[in-house]
Amino acid sequence: MGNISIFNQASYMTVTYLSLFLLLFACIYASVGNKQNKGIWLLFWGLVVDFISLYVSLHSAEVYSQGRSVEIWVFIEMFLCLVSMLMLAMASSHILINNISDVPVVSAFGGLGLIAIIFFLYVFPDNTMIAKMRYIFPLAGFAYLSIGFLYQINKKRSSGFIFAGVVTSFASLIMILKLLGINYFIYEAWYMPSVIYVLLSISMIMMKADFFAKKCDESSLEIEKNSQRIEEIIKYSPFPIIISRLSDDRIILANSNAVKLFGIMPNELERYHFKDFFADSENRHVLNERLEKERVVQDFEILVKTPTGNTPFWLLASANIIDYNYDVALYTAFQDITSRKNREVLLKNQATRDPLTALYNRRYFEEEVFKRIVEAKKTNEPFSVLMIDADHFKKVNDTYGHKTGDKVLIELASTCERALRDVDIVARYGGEEFVVFLAGVNARKGKIVADRLRESISEIVVYSDEGEEVRFTVSIGVSSYEISDNIDTLIKTADEALYKAKENGRNRVEIFDKDDMEAFDNKETQERMKNEVNNRHPIFEKEENTEISLLDGIESNHIQGENTNIEEQKEDRVDYPILGVDEDDLK
Repeated sequence: MGNISIFNQASYMTVTYLSLFLLLFACIYASVGNKQNKGIWLLFWGLVVDFISLYVSLHSAEVYSQGRSVEIWVFIEMFLCLVSMLMLAMASSHILINNISDVPVVSAFGGLGLIAIIFFLYVFPDNTMIAKMRYIFPLAGFAYLSIGFLYQINKKRSSGFIFAGVVTSFASLIMILKLLGINYFIYEAWYMPSVIYVLLSISMIMMKADFFAKKCDESSLEIEKNSQRIEEIIKYSPFPIIISRLSDDRIILANSNAVKLFGIMPNELERYHFKDFFADSENRHVLNERLEKERVVQDFEILVKTPTGNTPFWLLASANIIDYNYDVALYTAFQDITSRKNREVLLKNQATRDPLTALYNRRYFEEEVFKRIVEAKKTNEPFSVLMIDADHFKKVNDTYGHKTGDKVLIELASTCERALRDVDIVARYGGEEFVVFLAGVNARKGKIVADRLRESISEIVVYSDEGEEVRFTVSIGVSSYEISDNIDTLIKTADEALYKAKENGRNRVEIFDKDDMEAFDNKETQERMKNEVNNRHPIFEKEENTEISLLDGIESNHIQGENTNIEEQKEDRVDYPILGVDEDDLK
């Protein structure tokens, strides 16, 4: 392929060497990570050996001009040409997609070539044949190499191979013209090797670009396959699953179970945003924060709603950030836990509510009021406690039966609950006794509230099974923060005021004030001494007025989930509309 004239001037040699080094760097770049890197390096070293043969040919010409024997130099030159041809042929076999074996290539071409060299150089010397072999060997190598490159023409991303095939075909054409003796100037020009090296360098860079393009195609295909697998998994999953785009929160995929669960139109998924299904925006905010930190969230409880429904329901969600169809998406699987949450609420209500009146029980009252008192002390807010007891309740039971007595307790509880504010707490303390915590109310205002409540209760009419009217009254005792900030003491002092109301004729309200503390302390001391003498535990005090509940031993903190109130939430207010108590009454 080469031309000896490149050695005539230093500038020719410099250009040739630079082009050869360019080819070296191109081969290094193209071979990294390429499964055809062996063929690329065989091509490069084959061209290097061919270039060396040019130098040997030049040296043999100088030796011949001095009249010395050149047979050994011609043999070396021909042998290097043969080696170059074999390396180019082996490069072609590695570039071919089905990889022709190296052994037959080397054995066949190498054996024939070596026999030809020895025959025409030593056995039957023929300078004409030796001169032709200088072009036959490169021609065979480049022709075989061009076949290897052009074999890739039907493959995707093969522009580099096609260009290399054109270049090697051009080099083969040069060899054919030289072999035929058609020595136009362009074919004998010194720069032809440099042109071939540069063009092959360009083809190597194009091959690398094709390699990267194939990798991108493979990655895209793998992503598409993964997306199809994900869609299949989602489609046949027994759980509702939604995939939403993370950038704009739009739903891009939902299986049939999710469509049914959320009541959405399967052909209009992108109309919906995932956040629109959250009944609680704070719930959504917490989920987003956890996803930002962990990227995977398991068993997260969310309260959701449908576009057409008004009743929220509970779901257990597991969310994961994934790559889906060249986009970042949120994969969320759901499990309907509404029935479980309802059971939890029921169990918690059973632990915190009185089963007859649906009011809070004594345990909840004491625990919650303790917290309220702590908060009230921080803000110096007043508070009061009312102890309410139905008058002559035993007589109602004896006269009309326990069923009517239960109706009395239910109506009494209902009136108290409707009459008081949301910030107040009403509880059934035991038997016919009820206790109330009034937030932000001192003893004087508490008495006003209690009197109005007493009057409202006195107007209640309950009918017995026989249709008889049953009316009843209550006595109420009031204690406040001015007496104590201890919940036990407040209840006991309100109870003392209650008994004072009963002693003074019932159907009235009495306040426990500071003047009553000395008598109360003496009474407490006497009762404690009596209990010590009789070895009687204080829990049995006033046992005739205390209802022992089977639920008293249940700790409320063993119930998971949030507390859902039975009553609907009312707007916070400072007045008592049923009782007619307003701000002016409380001033």
